Amino acid sequence: QNRQGLPRKWSMEGDYRAWVSDGDLDGTPGLRCFIEAADELVTALRELAHSAQASGVPHTSSPHNFHVAEVSRRLQTVNFRESAMVACYPGERRGRYLRHCDTGRGAALTVILYLNDAWIDEDGGQLRLYDEGFHNTQVKADIDPVFNRLFLFWATEECPHEVLVAKKDRFAVT
Repeated sequence: QNRQGLPRKWSMEGDYRAWVSDGDLDGTPGLRCFIEAADELVTALRELAHSAQASGVPHTSSPHNFHVAEVSRRLQTVNFRESAMVACYPGERRGRYLRHCDTGRGAALTVILYLNDAWIDEDGGQLRLYDEGFHNTQVKADIDPVFNRLFLFWATEECPHEVLVAKKDRFAVT
């Protein structure tokens, strides 16, 4: 509601969130499993360039190797993880999150796991990515929040994004 007690017509953040720290994971084995797997994935991505160099593959021999080396380089300074955020965008309220960049957290990478079974396009709630630059309006991609989809993107102005209006309850762990 707004200050006058009237229903809001819109809000920047139309979701419910719970922050889950490592100490809170004891009663949530599924969430613990995801967090540990995400940690292992980021560690493996950080170490990829070193593995390629150790095997004698020059990092500039192909565009793929260049990107592997660049990802690894950018993750070299990553040495901690934030608490996990479990979010629900309620369909009844047409939950959404307006365009933003994840720069305020000081993070390098955003990792999202979607938990939405039997999701279809008409349910909305897509993650819309824009081309680089906070004010860029060119849509790069719309990502459906389908069950068990893992999506990673840089937490910089390279990846402005928003969550489109959800018409069905939408769940994710970030």
